[in-house]
Amino acid sequence: MKNFFCILFCLSLLGCKSHNEQRPDNLIPEEQMVRILADIHTTEALIESNVIYPDTALMVFNKKQGEILERHGVSQEAFKTTYDYYLEHLDEMNQLYETVVDTLSMRETKVQLKEGKAPDVPEPTEPQLQ
Repeated sequence: MKNFFCILFCLSLLGCKSHNEQRPDNLIPEEQMVRILADIHTTEALIESNVIYPDTALMVFNKKQGEILERHGVSQEAFKTTYDYYLEHLDEMNQLYETVVDTLSMRETKVQLKEGKAPDVPEPTEPQLQ
């Protein structure tokens, strides 16, 4: 019986965690967060393709991420707070990353056009007749 009350107490503590449904005022605006994440993922891909050693890659990435945040006028703390908010609100995170992926695709298309290459466009699929 004592174990039952112990388990019940632990479960009640887990249920007490509150999720603040309101967006905090100090979040980085969505458009700016998209640009920051797109820059971070672009930098990450460049580092991953050019740096052989994982430890070196991590050090370079951390330095570059700090430079990206500085360029956008955002502190590391504000970025972490905003990212943590999105981790707790996965629907909003999905929407945010849909925009990030679109942004990265647009950047890739611009680079391809600059290089004189035809952009990679998926072929339209015909509807299946039943």
